[in-house]
Amino acid sequence: MKKIFIFIAFFLLISNETVSANTCSNQRFNVTIQKELTIANALDNLAQSCGLSIVVKDAAAQQRLKKKLYYTHIKNSTLRGFLNLLLKDNDLNYKLSGNTLSISYLTTRTFKVHYISSSRAGTSNANINIANAGKSKSQNISSSSGMAIQSNDNFDFWKKLKGEIHQILVVSGDGSMHFSKGENGSWVDSSGHQWQYNPLEPIVDPEGGLITVTGTPKQLQRVARYISALAKQVKTQVLIDVKILSVTLNNNNETGIDWNALYGLQNFTINTINMYQKNMSEWKTEGDKITETKYAEGTRPSNAQLLENRGHATINDVIRFLKTQGNVKSVSNPKIMTLNNQPALISVGKELFYKTKSSSSTKSSDTETTTSETIDSVFAGILLDITPEIDKRGMITLKINPSITETDGTVAQSGSRTMPPDLIRRQISTVIKVRNGKHAILGGLISSVESSVQSKVPLLGDMPVFGEAFKRERKIKRTEELVVIITPRITSGSKNISLKSLGYRSIVK
Repeated sequence: MKKIFIFIAFFLLISNETVSANTCSNQRFNVTIQKELTIANALDNLAQSCGLSIVVKDAAAQQRLKKKLYYTHIKNSTLRGFLNLLLKDNDLNYKLSGNTLSISYLTTRTFKVHYISSSRAGTSNANINIANAGKSKSQNISSSSGMAIQSNDNFDFWKKLKGEIHQILVVSGDGSMHFSKGENGSWVDSSGHQWQYNPLEPIVDPEGGLITVTGTPKQLQRVARYISALAKQVKTQVLIDVKILSVTLNNNNETGIDWNALYGLQNFTINTINMYQKNMSEWKTEGDKITETKYAEGTRPSNAQLLENRGHATINDVIRFLKTQGNVKSVSNPKIMTLNNQPALISVGKELFYKTKSSSSTKSSDTETTTSETIDSVFAGILLDITPEIDKRGMITLKINPSITETDGTVAQSGSRTMPPDLIRRQISTVIKVRNGKHAILGGLISSVESSVQSKVPLLGDMPVFGEAFKRERKIKRTEELVVIITPRITSGSKNISLKSLGYRSIVK
């Protein structure tokens, strides 16, 4: 009697003529389902009314069909709408082909992910090690520098993606996994039925850019949303404009650049916004006011200040300010395009090679000594390592490791160097956050350079022996500060990159 009651409205619409799936697809359903009926009961009524053949493809789907339905009322619905409500909303897949309705719990889907197949590893270090510079029977000689700064980045996109998707598949709580794992390792549903369910790891094909996932409809929906969001993030590119400047300070500024004078520039202002920042995860602003904040449970935010660059200051304004502090020289001006959350590496300089000799003795009737040479090198020049990360508000977090290395004194050009040259290194390692298109300025790396300048009386200073009396040599001490100006710009995937957008306006007509 229950089955007849469920579909009274349905029979009134179709009358008593012979029906089929094609006929049902053109009809509208008004259905009322009473309490304590299962999904299988409702499907039996539908199959009898529409002449459908039902095929259940796996044991998990069979268990799922036993789920009880409570009060359900459907009004003026199509056949597809009725099946979606009955099956898809209960995490079951179905396929209606002709008069055959196929039902399954697990299905397999292949996603296309456009990304390179290789993994990346980057290392930035600032150290010199010289080992086994000499060796005798009773002595080992080695030396190393007293400074070592190292930053390692390892990124295997496909390995990480595989692990994250597998974690998405095993997440419960949305009804897609109605089995819970018992103490004996078996999966048990609320009725005590056991089913050995272990979510399969996705199959990854880095060369083809494919990832194949087996799961329930809701699991596959989560994976699809994740891959869509991931593709949007990893495809976003960042153009990083870096200016590395060396400022030879005036006598009045030997302690470093007076950055307080920067705020006196025309069109350059600093806006201060009072905000609660510590322990805060998100905040929204309208104008100069913070309208909405979020912070972690169990913590209390503390007062802080947010400094924001407002106005129309340009790089030329900053350089004009630096010229008031001393002579400004451009060391390097690289422009780097990189994907979101991927390191951009640039190296410009010289490899200085030297030989390391080692000897070994063999004890026998005749002592034999073997001497070998090893060629090693040190780098002098510019090393730049920048990794950008874009958040949903368009703020860019930059991990920056710039390093400038110079030789201390003149380096011999012959190939017989047996010791590495002395190096002067200036390096910054920091993580900062900056708005899209705004400037981040790093400074404070100060070094002192001594040089000698010789002056002489014309002609008389060139005389042999007596010419020394007409010469004067004086030592000059210069103080230099390294300034790094970084400007990141987010570029959308559809935007065409031109020379003008890269900053080369002078050669674009």
